[in-house]
Amino acid sequence: MTGGALLYKAIIFDLDNTLLDYDRCETDSMHLTGRQHGLEQWELFTWDTFWKTFSPINWVYWSERNERKLNIHQVLELSFRDTLERLERDIAFATVLAGTYWEHFCRSCHFEEGARELLSELHGSRKLAVISNGIGESQRKRTASGGIAHLFDAFIVSDEVGHWKPDRNIFEIALRELGVDRSEALYIGDSLRDDYEGSREAGIDFCFYNRGKVRLEERFAPRYVVERLSDIRPLLQL
Repeated sequence: MTGGALLYKAIIFDLDNTLLDYDRCETDSMHLTGRQHGLEQWELFTWDTFWKTFSPINWVYWSERNERKLNIHQVLELSFRDTLERLERDIAFATVLAGTYWEHFCRSCHFEEGARELLSELHGSRKLAVISNGIGESQRKRTASGGIAHLFDAFIVSDEVGHWKPDRNIFEIALRELGVDRSEALYIGDSLRDDYEGSREAGIDFCFYNRGKVRLEERFAPRYVVERLSDIRPLLQL
């Protein structure tokens, strides 16, 4: 197994919850937004109630954004509007909250444990790339904020190229930009739907970063499974 890994000329990463801790970035950005605009001073306000209201609303708008042709600013504004309405607050506040949240999120860069070290070790010996289903503005600003943007030879974001994982086309774009054959690339990600299915369709070996320690169903057969990013090092003989 490790012998095959030596053939990889390119390592391609998912970004959120693979290299960057998306959950922490999202939570910190929301708390900064709340403090900046005094949400915590509202009568009977609790973050638990606000977050449990906002999260499912935001997920629906995010999931439907392509079908409804919504940009990220509209997704956020609608999410905050519906949240405020359900909490019986002034919905006119939604635009300001959405704008502030996005500013904070675009600057947020909390790494998954071992991510920065792994990238530093790989840089120079392998071509490195990102394939993300996120928004180009935030993904580029966040990696720049974390000081890792310069490490990547290709940086593919779905809203910039018009393809979304698990569509194999977004993987094909990465291979072309890297100038490698699919047999020479390894893709690392945390999603069995987007990352595993997409890389499988594209014929690229997949390493499942099982950060949640989920039990794999038999229908999933990634080439490698790791629970920590540091476990990837011996696979690549670093």
